[in-house]
Amino acid sequence: MRTSVYFITNRAAGPAGAPPAEAFGPLMVGMEVRTLSCGVAFVTNTTPDPATLEQRRVEEVVDVTPDMFSATTLADILGSGKNLLFFVHGFANSFADAMARAAFNREWFAASGLAEADCTVIAFTWPSAGRVVDGEDVIPGVATVLLSLLGFALDRKLQSPLANRYKLDQSNARSSGRDLARTLDRLAPLVRQVRAQGRKVFLLAHSMGHVALEGAFAGWATSGQSPGMRFDEAVLAAADSDFAFAGHAPPWLEQMPKLADRTSVYVSKEDQILMVSEAVNAIQRLGEKGPPDQADAAVFPPGQFCFVDCSRLQDAVAEQEIDHTHQYYRRIAAVRDDIAMALAGTPRPGQVVLGG
Repeated sequence: MRTSVYFITNRAAGPAGAPPAEAFGPLMVGMEVRTLSCGVAFVTNTTPDPATLEQRRVEEVVDVTPDMFSATTLADILGSGKNLLFFVHGFANSFADAMARAAFNREWFAASGLAEADCTVIAFTWPSAGRVVDGEDVIPGVATVLLSLLGFALDRKLQSPLANRYKLDQSNARSSGRDLARTLDRLAPLVRQVRAQGRKVFLLAHSMGHVALEGAFAGWATSGQSPGMRFDEAVLAAADSDFAFAGHAPPWLEQMPKLADRTSVYVSKEDQILMVSEAVNAIQRLGEKGPPDQADAAVFPPGQFCFVDCSRLQDAVAEQEIDHTHQYYRRIAAVRDDIAMALAGTPRPGQVVLGG
């Protein structure tokens, strides 16, 4: 299967003649330029089977234009007849990784069987090198990088240089916030046209993508503006961002109703990648247990927020691959189906426990 991914990026373009998978690299466009690139990536071998993720390939990148999609691409998006899913990826995603995961998400949610979850996907990809650690930083003799990182994290001994790559990605995600805000504001006319056709628009952010989302709210606050568009549903999965600020929920999370009619926050205290992140950041991550005041209906009205605990669900992946505990939204069908129900607008309480 060949899947189209419409993308917007603040990555610098790769060298002339680079293969499609390297059309955009790990560096951010220079401040003197600050031009976003928009285009279409065609990803092959896409199926809704999580075990085949690594088999996907970016076969072609076409119709790349500055700052906004071309008229042809906009017409394709409007002519798809589908809802829109806007995806923001997490840590250690190269351009090719981001396109492959966006393509997989399109097929994965469509396989839920709910028509509302069969979407056209638009991805915002921020600069990440796609590596967990730099090769020269890996301790000799360690069987798997992720397991060694987890061991250091549990002992509270995870320090530089093992965290260098993570910290660089985190900085890039944070610096991408203003570009994400600019992207969403520029998409507002497209979203209005999509909604005029009776279709819906969704946001899916994963892991470190929430750092970029937090940065977008900071950008709007700095400019004295509110988001220029609205999502019908925002899905925040395994958020690798601080769980609290001054003892309360992060301000940007409380402000999500400015961006989305409803926000579903997916958490798991079994997320081992977030255990590593907590050790690096010295603060609990939002995607572990949610914010401290999530049960306060005055802060998080049930009609606007739903917190979904996925801790009791297990993936069939081999135990040594600890990344699977962080990828439950795209690996466990029960989570996928719950997200699909959210996209369909199913009424939900403020607190949900899956697998209970």
